[in-house]
Amino acid sequence: MENLKIKLYGYIPVNKQQFLFGYIFFSLIFLVLTIYFSFHNLETPENPNYYTKLFFENYHLFWSIMLFWTVLEGMFFWNKFTKKQLNIILEQKAKIENQNNELNTQKEEITAQRDEIETQRDELVFQRDTILEQKKEITDSINYAYRIQKAILPPDHYIKECLPENFIFYRPKDVVSGDFYFIEKHENEVIFSAVDCTGHGVPGAMMSVIGYNLLSQAVKINHLTKPSEILTFLDAGVTETLRQTFGESGVNDGMDIAICSLNTETLVLQYSGAYNTLVYISNSELFEIKADKFPIGVNYDGLADNYTNQTVNLKKGDLLYMYSDGYADQFGGEKGKKFKYKPLKELLLSVRNETMQNQQAIIEKTFNDWKKDQEQVDDVLIFGVRI
Repeated sequence: MENLKIKLYGYIPVNKQQFLFGYIFFSLIFLVLTIYFSFHNLETPENPNYYTKLFFENYHLFWSIMLFWTVLEGMFFWNKFTKKQLNIILEQKAKIENQNNELNTQKEEITAQRDEIETQRDELVFQRDTILEQKKEITDSINYAYRIQKAILPPDHYIKECLPENFIFYRPKDVVSGDFYFIEKHENEVIFSAVDCTGHGVPGAMMSVIGYNLLSQAVKINHLTKPSEILTFLDAGVTETLRQTFGESGVNDGMDIAICSLNTETLVLQYSGAYNTLVYISNSELFEIKADKFPIGVNYDGLADNYTNQTVNLKKGDLLYMYSDGYADQFGGEKGKKFKYKPLKELLLSVRNETMQNQQAIIEKTFNDWKKDQEQVDDVLIFGVRI
């Protein structure tokens, strides 16, 4: 408002301060002149004309009129200032009202957004709680499945009774595993095996239950001790259980296996394998017996495969190793590559003079050092036996 201006007589722009100064200045002059000439008479000139005579006879009235005129003009122009100021105030009020309306609109939008966010938050909290509850149920189920799978596997004391010097490095990728080990004694024959089922986690664990049950039937019910015959029985059983003949079920799962039968009196070892080989160390030299290149199960023609049975004469102190592909396939090291089978065999040869417990500790440490922060890619199983 300080810079508010009007134009006097339409030409002279002045602000309030300038107007008041001029108004007071001229009013005082006309007031002084009016008072002065009210008490002082001017001498009328000789032979004046009409207008001159009129002015000298009424000059005190003239200054009074000028003073009155100044007051009227002051009121008139002050009224213009007031109107202009009022218009500015009204404009500002209108702007403030518009801003208030915009703020109210924004407030309503913010309130609506807040309500929407709160609704979404409540939905997310509900979904989170639902997921946590479902996760707990799934985790509890898997943990219970682990207890069942652990109960199915042969207990440590029984393994030690059958094979006094042994170790089993067993590390599932998830809680439950598709890898499993099997051991059973029939008369003077100890049948033991390392099995790698298709997949891992719950699907692999279900396959492991099928595989363990069929191996138990083969040895404990059918009294089979020849590894190749056990594999043929297992091959037929998996195909039939999963209804794989002619692709009826659409399930193409199977398992890789290395299975041995050791005569505890003669130390004659029989071996048969489906993809999983047998490694043994004798006289500080490592030997590998190759497996057949067809898996257990997935026989679309319904005919079980015949597996090769191989025999090795062992002696006291010889070492046997069976393993799944999880250890060799684990990514790690400085370049993030697979561990591979050759370094695994070199590792087994390097620990041959250690006790079986120390061998397991070294193999486990090597695996951890190799994997570091990498994700475990598969179930891991290494079964070691000293004759």
